[in-house]
Parts: sequence; structure tokens; C-alpha cells
Amino acid sequence: MLHLEPGWQMLLQRGIRRGCMTLRREHDWAGSFGALTGIFILLQLLGLGLACAAAGEQLLKERTELQLELKIGTTDREVSDLMMNLQELPYVAKANYITREQAYDRARKADPELIGFLEEYGLSNPFNDAVTVTLTSLEHYRTLLHVLEADDWQRMVDPSFLSDATAEQEYVEALLTLTRGIRSLVLFVLGIGGVTLLFVVVNLTRTRALARSEEVLVERIAGAQTATILLPFAAEASLLLAGATISSFVVTILLTALAPTLLPVLEQGGALGELWNAIRALLYSAIPIAFVLELLMIPLIAATGAWIGIAPQVRSPRIAMGIS
Repeated sequence: MLHLEPGWQMLLQRGIRRGCMTLRREHDWAGSFGALTGIFILLQLLGLGLACAAAGEQLLKERTELQLELKIGTTDREVSDLMMNLQELPYVAKANYITREQAYDRARKADPELIGFLEEYGLSNPFNDAVTVTLTSLEHYRTLLHVLEADDWQRMVDPSFLSDATAEQEYVEALLTLTRGIRSLVLFVLGIGGVTLLFVVVNLTRTRALARSEEVLVERIAGAQTATILLPFAAEASLLLAGATISSFVVTILLTALAPTLLPVLEQGGALGELWNAIRALLYSAIPIAFVLELLMIPLIAATGAWIGIAPQVRSPRIAMGIS
């Protein structure tokens, strides 16, 4: 636990009290509060974009299930041998045999338009019996495809699967590269946003110090410590930053809660419903941590911004002449 010397503790309490009194007395901070809130909302929306990229990458990596269509005439013994060999591979999590009827039902859920077309024109079930293989990681996709190219496997597995699986794997890898690029871009913009936030605090403190330049001059002439002058400005900035953080989090949470209503594609069963569920799962765990981290960063940002902003007033030649 942090223990302060009595002198520093009194200095800190007095500085915070003066900062609070100044904010209550003066009412010209509303514009600064609005600007800070807007920046925090933008930063949190960028954080939401980061969660979208992370959720998208997670979903793509989870797409590790392959459906191996078997050739017509494959015997039960051959299917049994295939299943046993697949389950012995270290990168295969599980392998299941499905009949052509089960494959048809799976296709009904994955591609209802295709099944609707088949049923509309009375076409027969085009699917064969198949084996579904779930890999431990997407990284083993190519390894399994290479194994399936062996002659023993080619007698059972439909060869058209290999080209389709290779194209799908290349497509998934391209999407993974895209999501990583988006994540890097969002992190870069977040860094710019953090620097912008610091500049806003510096400008806020400098403006308020200029407005109270006579007060700062009197304190310096009286021999006040730099911390005595700095703390009220840092306390004002901290209070404004804390209020902006809380307000922006409320707005961000409301936007997140209303997102499926505003964008029907995010609803359960919508085109992006699965992605949105993954995003919400990430947000539920990340929002409390992000909120605490932002609150912990407030004193540091406020003190740094206040020091940079008030330094020209503290080191002003006019003040130096007054002290001498």
C-alpha cells in the first residue's frame, strides 16, 4: 500500500481540493469535457474495431473442419480403416462418419438456397457418404491435404475434394492476413488517438494556466513549489478525464447493446450473427479490464499533460524577474 509523507499528503489533498473548487466555480470547461468525451468515444470505437478483427481471426482459425466425400462403392472396411488412420494423426482432433442423408441435412443448414433449388426441381441427393475431420489448428490444413494425396487415400476420397479444399484454405489464409492487417492499422490509429488525447490535455491545461496567469505569478513570487502549482491543474484534468471516460463507456455500451437492432445482419441467424456473438464474448471480458486500465492511466495522462501545459508559465521570464 502506498504511504505518503505528511507534507506530500497535505499538498496532494490541497491540490485536489483547489482543482475541484476551480471546476465548480468556473463553467468554461464544458467544451473541453465534450472534446475529451468525443476522443474517448472514438478510441473505444477503435477498440471495438480491434475486437472485431480479433473475433474474425478467431472464427477463421476455428474453421478447421473438413468434409471428405467418399467415392461411391467404398466398403465399410475401407471406411473403418480410413477413420482409424485419421484418428491416429497427431493433428486430428476427431473424425466422424456421416451418411449421404446426414450430409444433405448439413447442407440444408449451411446452404439453404442450394437445397431449395434441388427440392424445387425434384433433383436427387447429390452428396456421397463422407468423413468429417476436425483439425487441432488451421496450420495443419496443408499437412492433411498432402497426406490425402497418397494413393491409398485416393482410392476412397473423392479427388475433387483436394482442389476445393486447397482453394478454401488459400481463401481462409487470405482473410487471416486481411484481419491481421486491419488489427495493425487499428493499433496504429489507436496510438495516434492516444497522442491526440495528450495534446488536448496539454492545450486544456495551457489555456487554463494562461487564464489564471496572475494567480500562477503570485504563487511563484511567494515561493510556492512547482507541485503546488501543478496539482490543481492536474486535478482538474483528472476530473474531466474521469467524467469523459465514464460518459464515453456508457455511450459505447449503449451502442454495442443496440447494434443488432440498428443493423439486422448482426442478429442471431443474420449474415454476421456468428461474428457478432464472438465479438460480444470478447467485449464482455475486455470492457471491465479496459475501463479499469483507462481509469488508472488518467492520473498519469493528467499529470503529464498538466506539466507540459503549465511549464511555459512556470518558466516564464516574467515570473523569473518577479522572483528575483
